[in-house]
Amino acid sequence: MTAPHDDPIVVVRPLLPAWQTLGPALGEVIESQVLTNDGPRVRRLEALLSAGIGRADVAVTGSGTVAIQLACAALGLRGEVIVPAAAFPAVAQAVLRAGATPVAVDIEDTYLTADPDAVAAAVTSRTCAILPVHTFGCPADVTALQAVAASAGVPLVCDAAPGWGVYYQGRPLLSYGDVATLSLHATKLTHAIEGGAVVGNTREVAAAVRRLRNFGTGPGGALSAGTNGRMSELHAAVGAAVLAEAPAEITRRRAVRALYRQALAGIDWLRLCAFRPGAGPNVAALAVRLAPDAPVDAERLCDALQPRGIHARAYFGGRYRIARLAAAGPAPRADEAARRIVCLPFWGGLRESQIARIADTLRMIARTPALAG
Repeated sequence: MTAPHDDPIVVVRPLLPAWQTLGPALGEVIESQVLTNDGPRVRRLEALLSAGIGRADVAVTGSGTVAIQLACAALGLRGEVIVPAAAFPAVAQAVLRAGATPVAVDIEDTYLTADPDAVAAAVTSRTCAILPVHTFGCPADVTALQAVAASAGVPLVCDAAPGWGVYYQGRPLLSYGDVATLSLHATKLTHAIEGGAVVGNTREVAAAVRRLRNFGTGPGGALSAGTNGRMSELHAAVGAAVLAEAPAEITRRRAVRALYRQALAGIDWLRLCAFRPGAGPNVAALAVRLAPDAPVDAERLCDALQPRGIHARAYFGGRYRIARLAAAGPAPRADEAARRIVCLPFWGGLRESQIARIADTLRMIARTPALAG
Protein backbone atom coordinates (compact mmCIF):
# COMPACT_ATOMS: atom_id res chain seq x y z
CA MET A 1 0.00 0.00 0.00
CA THR A 2 1.43 3.35 -1.04
CA ALA A 3 1.62 5.94 1.72
CA PRO A 4 -0.71 8.92 1.30
CA HIS A 5 0.87 11.89 -0.43
CA ASP A 6 1.70 14.75 1.93
CA ASP A 7 0.26 17.34 -0.47
CA PRO A 8 -3.17 16.03 -1.49
CA ILE A 9 -4.94 17.54 -4.47
CA VAL A 10 -8.63 17.62 -3.61
CA VAL A 11 -11.47 17.55 -6.13
CA VAL A 12 -12.32 21.19 -5.45
CA ARG A 13 -11.07 23.87 -3.09
CA PRO A 14 -13.89 26.26 -2.14
CA LEU A 15 -13.61 29.84 -3.27
CA LEU A 16 -13.39 32.11 -0.24
CA PRO A 17 -12.82 35.87 -0.21
CA ALA A 18 -10.02 37.32 1.89
CA TRP A 19 -10.80 37.61 5.59
CA GLN A 20 -10.62 41.41 5.24
CA THR A 21 -13.82 41.08 3.18
CA LEU A 22 -15.47 38.10 4.83
CA GLY A 23 -14.76 38.99 8.46
CA PRO A 24 -16.65 42.31 8.53
CA ALA A 25 -19.61 40.77 6.67
CA LEU A 26 -19.93 38.01 9.26
CA GLY A 27 -19.32 40.47 12.09
CA GLU A 28 -22.26 42.59 10.93
CA VAL A 29 -24.54 39.55 11.16
CA ILE A 30 -23.42 38.75 14.69
CA GLU A 31 -23.79 42.34 15.81
CA SER A 32 -27.27 42.57 14.32
CA GLN A 33 -28.38 39.48 16.32
CA VAL A 34 -30.56 38.56 13.33
CA LEU A 35 -29.28 35.09 12.46
CA THR A 36 -32.08 33.38 10.52
CA ASN A 37 -35.81 33.51 9.62
CA ASP A 38 -35.65 35.31 6.26
CA GLY A 39 -33.51 38.22 7.42
CA PRO A 40 -32.18 41.12 5.34
CA ARG A 41 -29.06 39.29 4.15
CA VAL A 42 -31.09 36.39 2.77
CA ARG A 43 -33.23 38.87 0.85
CA ARG A 44 -30.11 40.70 -0.35
CA LEU A 45 -28.62 37.47 -1.67
CA GLU A 46 -31.88 36.71 -3.45
CA ALA A 47 -31.73 40.16 -5.08
CA LEU A 48 -28.12 39.64 -6.16
CA LEU A 49 -28.89 36.25 -7.69
CA SER A 50 -31.97 37.68 -9.37
CA ALA A 51 -29.92 40.47 -10.93
CA GLY A 52 -27.26 38.01 -12.13
CA ILE A 53 -29.82 35.73 -13.80
CA GLY A 54 -32.13 38.43 -15.07
CA ARG A 55 -35.13 36.82 -13.37
CA ALA A 56 -37.10 38.43 -10.55
CA ASP A 57 -38.60 35.27 -9.07
CA VAL A 58 -35.80 33.81 -6.90
CA ALA A 59 -35.89 32.23 -3.45
CA VAL A 60 -32.87 30.78 -1.64
CA THR A 61 -32.94 27.56 0.37
CA GLY A 62 -30.77 25.64 2.81
CA SER A 63 -29.29 23.41 0.09
CA GLY A 64 -29.51 22.57 -3.59
CA THR A 65 -31.31 19.35 -2.72
CA VAL A 66 -33.92 21.27 -0.76
CA ALA A 67 -34.22 23.65 -3.72
CA ILE A 68 -35.32 20.75 -5.98
CA GLN A 69 -37.64 19.40 -3.27
CA LEU A 70 -39.35 22.75 -2.69
CA ALA A 71 -39.54 23.52 -6.42
CA CYS A 72 -41.48 20.27 -6.85
CA ALA A 73 -43.63 21.05 -3.83
CA ALA A 74 -44.33 24.60 -5.00
CA LEU A 75 -45.55 23.19 -8.33
CA GLY A 76 -47.74 20.69 -6.49
CA LEU A 77 -46.23 17.72 -8.30
CA ARG A 78 -47.99 14.42 -7.69
CA GLY A 79 -47.21 11.51 -9.92
CA GLU A 80 -44.08 10.62 -11.89
CA VAL A 81 -41.19 12.97 -12.56
CA ILE A 82 -38.87 11.96 -15.41
CA VAL A 83 -35.21 12.29 -14.40
CA PRO A 84 -31.93 11.25 -16.06
CA ALA A 85 -30.54 7.84 -15.10
CA ALA A 86 -27.06 9.36 -14.75
CA ALA A 87 -27.32 12.09 -12.13
CA PHE A 88 -26.20 12.86 -8.59
CA PRO A 89 -28.50 11.02 -6.13
CA ALA A 90 -29.86 14.29 -4.73
CA VAL A 91 -32.08 14.72 -7.80
CA ALA A 92 -34.16 11.56 -7.28
CA GLN A 93 -34.02 11.91 -3.50
CA ALA A 94 -35.47 15.42 -3.64
CA VAL A 95 -38.30 14.29 -5.92
CA LEU A 96 -39.15 11.49 -3.50
CA ARG A 97 -39.16 13.85 -0.52
CA ALA A 98 -41.52 16.15 -2.39
CA GLY A 99 -44.03 13.29 -2.61
CA ALA A 100 -43.54 12.40 -6.28
CA THR A 101 -41.94 9.38 -7.95
CA PRO A 102 -38.74 9.73 -9.99
CA VAL A 103 -38.60 7.64 -13.17
CA ALA A 104 -35.18 7.38 -14.81
CA VAL A 105 -34.47 7.57 -18.53
CA ASP A 106 -31.29 7.23 -20.53
CA ILE A 107 -28.93 10.09 -21.37
CA GLU A 108 -27.37 11.46 -24.54
CA ASP A 109 -23.97 9.93 -25.05
CA THR A 110 -22.12 13.09 -26.07
CA TYR A 111 -23.35 15.60 -23.51
CA LEU A 112 -24.45 13.26 -20.68
CA THR A 113 -27.81 15.02 -20.36
CA ALA A 114 -31.34 13.58 -20.56
CA ASP A 115 -32.08 12.16 -24.02
CA PRO A 116 -35.18 13.97 -25.34
CA ASP A 117 -36.28 10.88 -27.31
CA ALA A 118 -36.06 8.72 -24.18
CA VAL A 119 -37.96 11.37 -22.22
CA ALA A 120 -40.71 11.53 -24.85
CA ALA A 121 -41.02 7.75 -24.88
CA ALA A 122 -41.34 7.69 -21.06
CA VAL A 123 -44.23 10.17 -20.85
CA THR A 124 -47.46 8.60 -19.59
CA SER A 125 -50.69 9.79 -18.04
CA ARG A 126 -48.88 9.64 -14.69
CA THR A 127 -46.12 12.05 -15.73
CA CYS A 128 -46.35 15.33 -13.80
CA ALA A 129 -43.00 16.95 -14.69
CA ILE A 130 -39.76 16.54 -16.60
CA LEU A 131 -36.61 17.23 -14.61
CA PRO A 132 -33.41 17.28 -16.70
CA VAL A 133 -29.98 18.03 -15.25
CA HIS A 134 -27.44 20.39 -16.80
CA THR A 135 -24.70 17.83 -16.19
CA PHE A 136 -21.41 19.37 -15.04
CA GLY A 137 -22.80 22.71 -16.25
CA CYS A 138 -23.40 21.42 -19.80
CA PRO A 139 -26.90 22.43 -20.93
CA ALA A 140 -29.46 19.75 -21.55
CA ASP A 141 -31.26 20.00 -24.90
CA VAL A 142 -33.73 22.49 -23.46
CA THR A 143 -35.40 23.27 -26.78
CA ALA A 144 -36.34 19.65 -27.42
CA LEU A 145 -37.18 18.98 -23.78
CA GLN A 146 -39.40 22.06 -23.51
CA ALA A 147 -41.29 20.85 -26.57
CA VAL A 148 -41.81 17.44 -24.97
CA ALA A 149 -42.98 19.06 -21.73
CA ALA A 150 -45.38 21.36 -23.58
CA SER A 151 -46.82 18.45 -25.55
CA ALA A 152 -47.34 16.52 -22.31
CA GLY A 153 -48.78 19.57 -20.53
CA VAL A 154 -46.27 19.36 -17.67
CA PRO A 155 -43.60 21.76 -16.35
CA LEU A 156 -39.93 21.53 -17.27
CA VAL A 157 -37.87 21.84 -14.08
CA CYS A 158 -34.15 22.21 -14.84
CA ASP A 159 -31.56 21.25 -12.25
CA ALA A 160 -28.77 23.73 -12.95
CA ALA A 161 -26.93 22.92 -9.71
CA PRO A 162 -23.44 23.93 -10.96
CA GLY A 163 -24.69 26.33 -13.63
CA TRP A 164 -23.88 29.76 -12.21
CA GLY A 165 -21.95 31.81 -14.78
CA VAL A 166 -22.78 29.47 -17.68
CA TYR A 167 -24.63 30.91 -20.66
CA TYR A 168 -26.46 29.11 -23.43
CA GLN A 169 -27.44 30.80 -26.68
CA GLY A 170 -26.81 34.18 -25.10
CA ARG A 171 -28.88 33.60 -21.96
CA PRO A 172 -27.98 32.52 -18.43
CA LEU A 173 -28.40 28.77 -18.15
CA LEU A 174 -30.61 29.29 -15.10
CA SER A 175 -33.15 31.19 -17.21
CA TYR A 176 -34.21 28.02 -19.06
CA GLY A 177 -37.11 25.81 -18.06
CA ASP A 178 -40.34 26.75 -16.36
CA VAL A 179 -38.43 26.51 -13.08
CA ALA A 180 -34.69 26.07 -12.43
CA THR A 181 -32.70 25.20 -9.35
CA LEU A 182 -29.20 26.16 -8.28
CA SER A 183 -26.82 24.70 -5.72
CA LEU A 184 -24.83 27.03 -3.48
CA HIS A 185 -22.78 24.26 -1.91
CA ALA A 186 -19.11 24.88 -1.15
CA THR A 187 -18.06 22.66 -4.07
CA LYS A 188 -19.72 25.00 -6.58
CA LEU A 189 -18.15 27.97 -8.32
CA THR A 190 -20.28 30.34 -6.30
CA HIS A 191 -21.57 29.19 -2.94
CA ALA A 192 -22.87 30.08 0.51
CA ILE A 193 -21.04 27.14 2.12
CA GLU A 194 -24.42 25.39 2.14
CA GLY A 195 -27.39 26.60 0.17
CA GLY A 196 -29.47 26.56 -2.97
CA ALA A 197 -31.99 28.61 -4.89
CA VAL A 198 -35.19 28.17 -6.88
CA VAL A 199 -35.74 30.33 -9.96
CA GLY A 200 -39.17 30.87 -11.44
CA ASN A 201 -38.93 31.53 -15.17
CA THR A 202 -42.43 30.98 -16.56
CA ARG A 203 -43.97 29.93 -13.23
CA GLU A 204 -44.04 32.16 -10.13
CA VAL A 205 -42.77 29.94 -7.35
CA ALA A 206 -40.59 32.08 -5.08
CA ALA A 207 -43.38 33.08 -2.71
CA ALA A 208 -44.47 29.46 -2.34
CA VAL A 209 -40.87 28.34 -1.74
CA ARG A 210 -40.42 31.01 0.95
CA ARG A 211 -43.45 29.69 2.77
CA LEU A 212 -42.48 26.04 2.32
CA ARG A 213 -38.93 26.62 3.54
CA ASN A 214 -40.33 27.98 6.82
CA PHE A 215 -42.28 24.83 7.75
CA GLY A 216 -45.06 25.85 5.40
CA THR A 217 -46.51 28.19 8.02
CA GLY A 218 -49.00 30.81 6.92
CA PRO A 219 -52.68 31.65 6.60
CA GLY A 220 -54.85 28.62 7.19
CA GLY A 221 -52.11 26.72 9.01
CA ALA A 222 -48.89 24.95 8.09
CA LEU A 223 -48.64 23.13 4.76
CA SER A 224 -47.80 19.44 4.98
CA ALA A 225 -45.09 19.87 2.31
CA GLY A 226 -43.28 22.44 4.46
CA THR A 227 -39.88 21.84 5.99
CA ASN A 228 -37.00 23.67 7.60
CA GLY A 229 -35.33 24.68 4.35
CA ARG A 230 -34.14 28.13 5.33
CA MET A 231 -30.74 29.69 4.77
CA SER A 232 -29.14 31.43 7.74
CA GLU A 233 -28.02 35.05 7.65
CA LEU A 234 -24.41 33.93 8.10
CA HIS A 235 -24.61 31.68 5.05
CA ALA A 236 -26.27 34.44 3.04
CA ALA A 237 -23.50 36.89 4.00
CA VAL A 238 -20.90 34.40 2.78
CA GLY A 239 -22.92 33.86 -0.40
CA ALA A 240 -22.97 37.56 -1.24
CA ALA A 241 -19.23 37.89 -0.65
CA VAL A 242 -18.41 34.83 -2.77
CA LEU A 243 -20.76 35.95 -5.54
CA ALA A 244 -18.71 39.13 -5.94
CA GLU A 245 -15.61 36.97 -6.55
CA ALA A 246 -17.29 34.75 -9.17
CA PRO A 247 -16.21 36.63 -12.32
CA ALA A 248 -12.54 36.44 -11.32
CA GLU A 249 -12.90 32.75 -10.45
CA ILE A 250 -14.43 32.06 -13.87
CA THR A 251 -11.40 33.67 -15.52
CA ARG A 252 -9.04 31.56 -13.41
CA ARG A 253 -10.93 28.34 -14.15
CA ARG A 254 -10.81 28.98 -17.87
CA ALA A 255 -7.03 29.24 -17.61
CA VAL A 256 -6.88 26.02 -15.56
CA ARG A 257 -8.93 24.18 -18.18
CA ALA A 258 -6.51 25.33 -20.88
CA LEU A 259 -3.58 23.98 -18.84
CA TYR A 260 -5.38 20.66 -18.41
CA ARG A 261 -6.01 20.45 -22.14
CA GLN A 262 -2.29 20.75 -22.78
CA ALA A 263 -1.24 18.39 -20.00
CA LEU A 264 -3.67 15.62 -20.97
CA ALA A 265 -3.13 15.89 -24.72
CA GLY A 266 -0.73 12.95 -24.88
CA ILE A 267 -2.93 10.53 -22.93
CA ASP A 268 -4.85 8.74 -25.66
CA TRP A 269 -7.16 6.73 -23.37
CA LEU A 270 -9.04 9.72 -21.99
CA ARG A 271 -10.39 13.02 -23.25
CA LEU A 272 -12.24 16.02 -21.89
CA CYS A 273 -16.01 15.65 -22.02
CA ALA A 274 -17.76 17.63 -24.74
CA PHE A 275 -19.73 20.80 -24.05
CA ARG A 276 -22.87 21.63 -26.03
CA PRO A 277 -22.23 24.17 -28.83
CA GLY A 278 -23.52 27.63 -28.00
CA ALA A 279 -22.80 27.19 -24.29
CA GLY A 280 -20.03 28.41 -22.04
CA PRO A 281 -17.83 29.00 -20.28
CA ASN A 282 -17.16 25.38 -19.27
CA VAL A 283 -16.13 26.10 -15.68
CA ALA A 284 -18.26 23.86 -13.45
CA ALA A 285 -16.10 20.71 -13.45
CA LEU A 286 -13.23 18.93 -15.19
CA ALA A 287 -15.01 15.82 -16.46
CA VAL A 288 -13.11 13.30 -18.60
CA ARG A 289 -14.31 10.30 -20.56
CA LEU A 290 -12.25 7.12 -20.49
CA ALA A 291 -11.91 5.22 -23.76
CA PRO A 292 -13.47 1.73 -23.98
CA ASP A 293 -9.94 0.27 -24.11
CA ALA A 294 -8.64 2.41 -21.23
CA PRO A 295 -6.41 0.55 -18.77
CA VAL A 296 -8.85 1.28 -15.93
CA ASP A 297 -12.53 2.03 -15.54
CA ALA A 298 -13.86 5.03 -13.59
CA GLU A 299 -13.97 3.40 -10.18
CA ARG A 300 -10.53 1.81 -10.48
CA LEU A 301 -9.01 5.06 -11.68
CA CYS A 302 -10.32 6.93 -8.63
CA ASP A 303 -9.06 4.14 -6.38
CA ALA A 304 -5.61 4.27 -7.98
CA LEU A 305 -5.35 8.06 -7.71
CA GLN A 306 -6.44 8.28 -4.07
CA PRO A 307 -3.32 6.78 -2.38
CA ARG A 308 -1.19 9.05 -4.54
CA GLY A 309 -2.83 12.11 -3.04
CA ILE A 310 -5.13 12.91 -5.95
CA HIS A 311 -8.87 12.94 -5.36
CA ALA A 312 -11.25 12.19 -8.23
CA ARG A 313 -14.92 11.26 -8.41
CA ALA A 314 -16.94 8.84 -10.55
CA TYR A 315 -20.30 10.46 -9.83
CA PHE A 316 -22.48 8.16 -11.95
CA GLY A 317 -21.58 4.81 -10.41
CA GLY A 318 -20.56 3.02 -7.25
CA ARG A 319 -21.66 4.67 -4.04
CA TYR A 320 -23.32 7.55 -5.89
CA ARG A 321 -25.85 5.43 -7.79
CA ILE A 322 -29.28 4.93 -6.23
CA ALA A 323 -30.31 1.32 -5.93
CA ARG A 324 -33.76 0.30 -7.12
CA LEU A 325 -34.61 3.58 -8.83
CA ALA A 326 -37.67 3.12 -11.05
CA ALA A 327 -36.74 3.26 -14.73
CA ALA A 328 -38.73 3.68 -17.92
CA GLY A 329 -36.50 1.12 -19.60
CA PRO A 330 -32.87 0.15 -20.14
CA ALA A 331 -30.30 2.95 -19.87
CA PRO A 332 -27.15 1.62 -21.58
CA ARG A 333 -25.58 5.06 -22.07
CA ALA A 334 -26.03 5.89 -18.38
CA ASP A 335 -24.49 2.53 -17.50
CA GLU A 336 -21.56 3.33 -19.76
CA ALA A 337 -21.16 6.77 -18.17
CA ALA A 338 -20.89 5.07 -14.78
CA ARG A 339 -17.93 3.10 -16.12
CA ARG A 340 -16.28 5.87 -18.14
CA ILE A 341 -16.84 9.35 -16.64
CA VAL A 342 -14.51 10.79 -13.98
CA CYS A 343 -14.18 14.29 -12.54
CA LEU A 344 -10.58 15.34 -11.92
CA PRO A 345 -9.54 18.11 -9.47
CA PHE A 346 -10.68 21.52 -10.70
CA TRP A 347 -10.70 24.99 -9.16
CA GLY A 348 -9.31 28.40 -10.01
CA GLY A 349 -6.27 28.18 -7.76
CA LEU A 350 -5.02 24.86 -9.13
CA ARG A 351 -1.35 25.29 -10.05
CA GLU A 352 0.32 24.22 -13.26
CA SER A 353 2.65 21.96 -11.26
CA GLN A 354 -0.35 20.20 -9.70
CA ILE A 355 -1.94 19.64 -13.10
CA ALA A 356 1.37 18.22 -14.36
CA ARG A 357 1.47 15.89 -11.36
CA ILE A 358 -2.06 14.66 -12.13
CA ALA A 359 -1.15 14.00 -15.76
CA ASP A 360 2.09 12.23 -14.78
CA THR A 361 0.19 10.05 -12.31
CA LEU A 362 -2.34 9.09 -14.97
CA ARG A 363 0.50 8.01 -17.26
CA MET A 364 2.10 6.05 -14.43
CA ILE A 365 -1.17 4.23 -13.72
CA ALA A 366 -1.44 3.16 -17.34
CA ARG A 367 2.10 1.76 -17.22
CA THR A 368 1.53 -0.20 -14.01
CA PRO A 369 -0.24 -3.51 -14.69
CA ALA A 370 -1.09 -4.08 -11.01
CA LEU A 371 -3.00 -0.77 -10.93
CA ALA A 372 -4.54 -0.98 -14.36
CA GLY A 373 -5.59 -4.63 -13.94
